Amino acid sequence: MTSFELFLVLAGLLVGSAIDASADRFAHEESWVTGRSRCRACDRPLAWYELIPLISWVAARGRCRTCKSPIGWSVPVTELAGAGVAVAAVFWAPPDTLTLTALLGWLLLALATIDLRTYLLPDALNAAVLALGAVMVALTRPAAWPIHVAGAVIGYGLLWIVEFAYRRLRGRDGLGRGDAKLLGALGIWVGATGIAPVLLLASLTGILAALSASVRRSAPLSATSAIAFGPWIALGGFAVWLAQSAGAPF
Repeated sequence: MTSFELFLVLAGLLVGSAIDASADRFAHEESWVTGRSRCRACDRPLAWYELIPLISWVAARGRCRTCKSPIGWSVPVTELAGAGVAVAAVFWAPPDTLTLTALLGWLLLALATIDLRTYLLPDALNAAVLALGAVMVALTRPAAWPIHVAGAVIGYGLLWIVEFAYRRLRGRDGLGRGDAKLLGALGIWVGATGIAPVLLLASLTGILAALSASVRRSAPLSATSAIAFGPWIALGGFAVWLAQSAGAPF
């Protein structure tokens, strides 16, 4: 592992920490960009040394040092996920897209984390995925614009049609518009041929996650149960992009 690759992995811990904090602020309708991290139980602002990824959580034994309220496992898990994104990029992305792949993974991690907590996918983050994908195409495969633009159109269009049809048939929303925007944004990365694998992976992992949640709650899912689909679109999209980067024929 080169020094730059090691830097990316360590940066991933910091990015993961920032993502967890931003998602928490977004869920509480605070500024998710400029807000200050604080204990939700006693409202005490956290000192800088309480924000060191992994180390701070372990040193505090997962509790606020003032009120002793538990600090959820989401903190170290998201930090490790940020580093995991960088590790995946290092192992599977070629040098010309290494940094772009890490940035994509971190944006998708932010979207997934926010969606899991709020059932919302911020337009700003979806737009960032789309814009970064356009940069990737322009820098690394400018002759392939048509297939990548087609991927964006198909990705958005497919889920928009599902959303529209469900609303007409059932009289209520069954899929958020943010999901269509996310798949469209990922479409510019994976191209038209990558949309089907993304949807397949997203559907399979989403179904497994929903069944697992149902078993844990000892309650069956109903037609009105809220399920965050964005995290599984994000996971499927990142997995397909990594597979394509490693030479997969789709």
